[in-house]
Amino acid sequence: MEEQETPVKTYRANCHCTAYVYEVTLPEITEAEECNCSICYKKAAIWVFPKPNDVKFVKGDPATLTNYKYGKGNFTHKFCPTCGNSLMIIGSFEPREDKEPETGINIRLFQHGQVDVWKLPLETFDGASLPPTYQPPKFSGPEPTAQIEGGKLYTGSCHCGAITLALKSKPIDKNSTENFTECNCSSCAKGGYVWTYPKQTQVIIEGKENLGMYLFGLKSTGKTFCKVCGVPIHSQMMKFTEEELASKSEKEKDWILGGQSLAPVNLRIINDLDVNDLNASRFDGYTAFQPPYVEP
Repeated sequence: MEEQETPVKTYRANCHCTAYVYEVTLPEITEAEECNCSICYKKAAIWVFPKPNDVKFVKGDPATLTNYKYGKGNFTHKFCPTCGNSLMIIGSFEPREDKEPETGINIRLFQHGQVDVWKLPLETFDGASLPPTYQPPKFSGPEPTAQIEGGKLYTGSCHCGAITLALKSKPIDKNSTENFTECNCSSCAKGGYVWTYPKQTQVIIEGKENLGMYLFGLKSTGKTFCKVCGVPIHSQMMKFTEEELASKSEKEKDWILGGQSLAPVNLRIINDLDVNDLNASRFDGYTAFQPPYVEP
């Protein structure tokens, strides 16, 4: 008796700015792979590995994605140069001329409702144990000026070291009373951020010239990322004139003014910290933020 073929399903995905829209066909996803290596952790990527021919771009040329390699250079990490979203990796642990490279697809970019990454079983791949050992870039700038009782200085960076950051905060651990948040809004879900919300005086960023910034919706905050390696860094609060504020609804105005003193930081970039050890709350931003994001 012939073996029956495994049924397949086609998933639709896109980066947030919609420069790239693509479809991925593979057996229905019931679990995925989370790698803890130095870059996959910072990007919060969750991987599935379809056959290369089963990834079809319906908008955008994948050749125009920004490429980033490190270490042995066996894998190419590809991200959108406009919004910074991490789409895929292409490569092999042991490249061979007679073997086609693997294609890893980050399911965080799948359109809403197709896969719930908060509920999906994840298998951990211990990429952090593979040589060579990653050495986090060091922050060499000035210390933030904020005075925090019982405060501690944390440092972090993107992956390539083009951007480094210092954060002065009360201790960041599972017993902390600080607000740590995962959000599933259309943008945060794709980036896998874990947010903390310090004041601007608590944060210093070095290498700002290497920051990409993506604005959408109200354009009250710019999601930043490293233009070299694509790691998401923080949210930049935008300034508004009195005339611009006057054109907003009261709800929009309250949202804008309420965040003006903040510098939200993606905790995934902080050295010697594992966000999985924190008691981060989960916020249903996809439902809360209106009008809804239009899936392309």
